[in-house]
Amino acid sequence: MNFDEQGRLVCSPPELYALAVANPHRLLIGYLMGGTPHVFARHEDYCVFLDAVSDGTGVHPKNLYVRGSCQIGYSIAPRAHKVWCAVGPSSDLDLVIVDPGYFRRCEDELRRWEARNPVRSPQAKGAAAAENRAQDRLFNCFRDKGLPRVVCVHHRKMMEKVAQLAHCGHVRDVSAFIYPDWHSAQERYEFDLRKLREGVESGSFIAPPDVPLPPSR
Repeated sequence: MNFDEQGRLVCSPPELYALAVANPHRLLIGYLMGGTPHVFARHEDYCVFLDAVSDGTGVHPKNLYVRGSCQIGYSIAPRAHKVWCAVGPSSDLDLVIVDPGYFRRCEDELRRWEARNPVRSPQAKGAAAAENRAQDRLFNCFRDKGLPRVVCVHHRKMMEKVAQLAHCGHVRDVSAFIYPDWHSAQERYEFDLRKLREGVESGSFIAPPDVPLPPSR
């Protein structure tokens, strides 16, 4: 595993998986939570993207990074239909924001909305989204994907504005994972890596191929 001249991680799925098994902490800290994302042609383009997000959120650029297929060039999401698939033209930029104040503002607004709109049964409208939010909260994570339209409108408009700037060459939707601290962000990533290993070991996921699979299969 190495970085190219623009700071992008260069590694095959088998190389990444081997380190995920042997030393997931090193994989996260040394490779996955930093560097230039695969979809940015130049490190400078990525810096301009981070500055645009920072201007819109007030969060320091050092507290921002990209994860997911746009980061390494293929997905390691622990889902059978996505794992090892190459990044595609419609893949979202999964942005991580680590800031206690920003997390609190978003989470407080969501909780006020939930208090006014309780989900009263597993079959009710919005029950699946509420369950997803409950799972996110186990990791102190606030995700903007799937939010009610009236919640965190400023944040969502800002993400749309940044996406339209097309820093990575063309417009990609930007989805945010927001955490109050770095420990929570790392813990969530460690959970995903553990689920990836368990899926491959059990046969639920295919073994890492030598090269990424087509974007959709």
